[in-house]
Amino acid sequence: MPRRQPAALFLQLLCLLALASLALAGPDVTGPKGAEQAFPTVLTVSAVGDIMPSSSFPSPVYLSTIPDERLKKTFAGILGDAHIRFANFEGTIAGDAPCLKACTDPSKCYAFNVPAHYAETLMQAGFNLFSLANNHISDFGKPGRERTVHHLGQSGIACAGTIEKPWDIIYTNGLYVGFAAFAPHQGVTSLLARNAAVNQVRKLNAICDIVVVSMHGGAEGNGAEHVPRTEEMYLGENRGDLYAFSHAMVDAGADLIIGHGPHVVRGVELYKGRLIAYSLGNFFTWARFNLEGPKGVAPVLTATLAADGEFISGRILSFRQPYRDLPKPDPTFTAAKEAARLSREDFPESPLHITDKGILSRTTK
Repeated sequence: MPRRQPAALFLQLLCLLALASLALAGPDVTGPKGAEQAFPTVLTVSAVGDIMPSSSFPSPVYLSTIPDERLKKTFAGILGDAHIRFANFEGTIAGDAPCLKACTDPSKCYAFNVPAHYAETLMQAGFNLFSLANNHISDFGKPGRERTVHHLGQSGIACAGTIEKPWDIIYTNGLYVGFAAFAPHQGVTSLLARNAAVNQVRKLNAICDIVVVSMHGGAEGNGAEHVPRTEEMYLGENRGDLYAFSHAMVDAGADLIIGHGPHVVRGVELYKGRLIAYSLGNFFTWARFNLEGPKGVAPVLTATLAADGEFISGRILSFRQPYRDLPKPDPTFTAAKEAARLSREDFPESPLHITDKGILSRTTK
């Protein structure tokens, strides 16, 4: 896949890109662009699935009782010192914006409004990159999306996936990491508009060292663990063909694909030397999520990529998510075993081996 532009062209394109993004809220693209540095060897990533730490909607009874300091200490220990520490932010930081979701019974209305201080709390817990492309970011309409981007940007967490902010760039360990996020829902960059997604990833690939893509799609819940290699329908909606979409993203220049949305673990594939995790399930979703059976399995993907995005090594750490509590280590390695089984069954041609304890390595296939 094409990459590495001449230095002058790289800087020119980056400047143009930065100018085009001045109106967007969020972290600045920063870094010693002109300074000489030792060429980096790797990018390390820690990634989890859905998080929704607390919600004031539809009632204060759904506000978390976990002290911020305990949350920060727990998550910092899990995420470690990876360069990229990613999650799907399944909700909004909407403040007093009105809920625009049609609800006949507010007590059964699944819309999430996270208190604003969690932006700073989650940053201090270690997160530095969120996907906003999901089915809850528009619960409070455009004001909710814009306020979410604003609060995360103020805290220093990069984010992308809304129609107002479709991409972001992080500078870390001497690398420019482009990020784009997609989902088949309103108010976000569309997973169903594949040609537009391909064009966006190509543009990021032309000016960044590594490109990470997030996708929120597929059917949900128990029974949705397999990747069918066709379009998936759920609740009457087209939730996308994640297999074809992921391959198209890698073909366009993406180096790592992080999936979420089904609320259960799915398999992992190595395609053209690039890692695709089809669903990391839930990780920390307070009170309003069903966490029974497979939906309570909470994997943490760690991956090491070469400076050109090639997969080097990885691991799936196994946690479980108790109801109204923080994720806890799972001594039975359920997340790793499920990922290993599903990967073998769904992607037998993939040159990736996963042990029952979650070690990811290349095979000779």
